[in-house]
Amino acid sequence: MSKLNTTPMDISEIIDEHCQKRIKPQLLREVKTEALLVFARTALERLDEIEYSPSVGTDEDSVYIYDTLKSLRDDLQVCVVNVDYLINLVQGVQKYPQLSKLYQQELPLIEYYDVMARKVSAYYEDKPAFIPEFLVICVLSNWIHEEEKSIERYSFLKGIDFLELMSKFEQNRDYFQKDGECKLSEIYDLSERIVKKLKDKKFKIKSNRVSKTRKKR
Repeated sequence: MSKLNTTPMDISEIIDEHCQKRIKPQLLREVKTEALLVFARTALERLDEIEYSPSVGTDEDSVYIYDTLKSLRDDLQVCVVNVDYLINLVQGVQKYPQLSKLYQQELPLIEYYDVMARKVSAYYEDKPAFIPEFLVICVLSNWIHEEEKSIERYSFLKGIDFLELMSKFEQNRDYFQKDGECKLSEIYDLSERIVKKLKDKKFKIKSNRVSKTRKKR
């Protein structure tokens, strides 16, 4: 999972949100859902960049799972920003002062995304990531069903049966045994930790306003 620490690019690339019709939350609490979707989009796009030939169970099961995830990725690419936008903005603001206002506006999203990315990075620091697509499914299912977070702004998520997707992996649990451990259980655990990190993350709004009392002095 990409952390926010790469080299700045041209300013025109920095302000490119990498999506056609961004759905931008109006409330701070909704930004956490947006951050989670940036996280999901990033993970699914990274699968396209590596030599990865996933399969789960029968051919029918695999088609159902990966066609659903491709459709999810496509929907996210339309309305959720790319992590590259956040990466470029974090680094670009150091070079282009005119980006300061935009950076401040996006800071909650940046911080919420980064706390999840760092959790994944630390978890897999000394071992390779395994079935990242299952992590995406578990994290979204946890956030939507267990935490009961609103997805009204992202109606396409209502058409995805995350529990059914998870059951396809569960039905083939033996296949995911590795080095004497069940990788599905490991990913369930990681997804819960990620969601907890996101839930617990507090964004402190910094105010530059000077109080009336201080003005009088």
